[in-house]
Amino acid sequence: MRTLVIGGGHNGLVAGVHLARAGVDVTVLEAADTPGGCVWTQTLPDGSVIERGAVDHGGIAEVAAELGLAGFGLQYAERDRLSAMRFGDGRSRAFEVSAERTAQSLGADGPAYLDLARKAAAFFGVLDSFARPPTPTELAAALHRVPGGDATFRMLLSPAEAVLERTLTDPHTRAALALHAAHAQIPPWAAGSGMFALLLPGSHGAPAIRPVGGSGALVDALVAALGAAGGGLRTGAKAASLTRTPAGFTLTLADGEQLTADRVVSTLDVRRTVALLTDPPEALRTAAAQAVSGRLNVCELTVSVTGVALPDDVGGPTGPVCFVQDGLDDLRRGFGDVLAGRLPASPWAMVAGGGTGVWLSSVVPLRRADGPWTPELEHAAALRVLTTADRILGTDLARGDVTVTGPASWAARLHGDGNPNHLDLGVDQLLGWRPPGIAAPGTPLPGLYLAGSGVHPGGGLSGVSGRAAARALLADDGRAPRTGVWTRARDEVAALWAGLRAYRATRGTP
Repeated sequence: MRTLVIGGGHNGLVAGVHLARAGVDVTVLEAADTPGGCVWTQTLPDGSVIERGAVDHGGIAEVAAELGLAGFGLQYAERDRLSAMRFGDGRSRAFEVSAERTAQSLGADGPAYLDLARKAAAFFGVLDSFARPPTPTELAAALHRVPGGDATFRMLLSPAEAVLERTLTDPHTRAALALHAAHAQIPPWAAGSGMFALLLPGSHGAPAIRPVGGSGALVDALVAALGAAGGGLRTGAKAASLTRTPAGFTLTLADGEQLTADRVVSTLDVRRTVALLTDPPEALRTAAAQAVSGRLNVCELTVSVTGVALPDDVGGPTGPVCFVQDGLDDLRRGFGDVLAGRLPASPWAMVAGGGTGVWLSSVVPLRRADGPWTPELEHAAALRVLTTADRILGTDLARGDVTVTGPASWAARLHGDGNPNHLDLGVDQLLGWRPPGIAAPGTPLPGLYLAGSGVHPGGGLSGVSGRAAARALLADDGRAPRTGVWTRARDEVAALWAGLRAYRATRGTP
């Protein structure tokens, strides 16, 4: 069986490794000159190494261990602190890997925070109990049978701001959790953003890790694992059209070359996948028409700076991500500015050591009200972010050498609209509704599977959708590894146990 994987981001590479190890003849095709997608480490002419994409890897730790990537040179540095938040008035908040230690630092809000962490663990445990990503309606039905489940589901439909206001009293602690939630690029005042208020409280106990040598080490390890298993990788291979044939598929590249395959895994979002198909099924057309990207006009701005360093109390290349925000209401006003096509009046940012320099991430409008993005406008937006970070951290980052990845840069890198999440993370496109209307990773077109950021869990760095697509393909073709039965049994027992733990945890939820 020959399989083509369209897209060489981390999900495409994860899928490729799984398939190659199961004996599938697999080739991963990447349109860019280098693989990795949003996992993007670049070496500058002067030898400096900068991060232009993701930096924290806690979400992919499980998949990396499962694939044995340590055997291909991948090493992670672990830390005790998940993240830290600093505000313009000099206040700060710290969140440790231990929920108990974190609660001790939050004063009177400590017990309420622990309760929120318990509810978050229970909620994610319920999600784990499903064999496939549940739709929100399926999740609501499952939660309805659990004491306190209706309140939990109401929490998911609420704005993140409302969840935090109902739970915590300290404005700085509420602002800290909202700042972390906003990393999903959904305004915390938006309905259905409540799930993201649970992300930080639900992260306790998971590893806080960053790869030694930069995020590119993950890509290098995945490429090495793919080659060792007999899989192939081609860069500079942009897909132009995909045709279903009686024998399988014909994929035409931008240069006119035609490749044949029995199966195809697409890590593009459902809209771009359907645009490739010469005759897509009606259900796929409908899913593509319902998928939405850029509704709230939010895009990521990543800034890499060399020639400067972060102070020791902020953290070096293996230190925690530090969120900085000037005023406590900056998120509320800033997302309104972005929706209107303007830069936030007071930008906020994530700051971390990245490569041999400093990495920052903020948000800007995907579409400017005053015209298209240019490299000069991206650079000017970056300087505004650096100025805010310098004022709060007492640094001088703005004097360093700056490399910017903004909406235009992301669009060129990802060959899309500039949204690294592929689709908005709105409640109508989450869980089993990501993408809307079809039960991914399979599709209504036999032999075609979806992975990537446009498929649950969406966004972030986890590799889960790549693994799920590979497993679905192997199960459909009867090519699962010999240990597949035991693996499925183990997974089913683990899911059952996770569901039982979740039920026990939520029994006392008011």
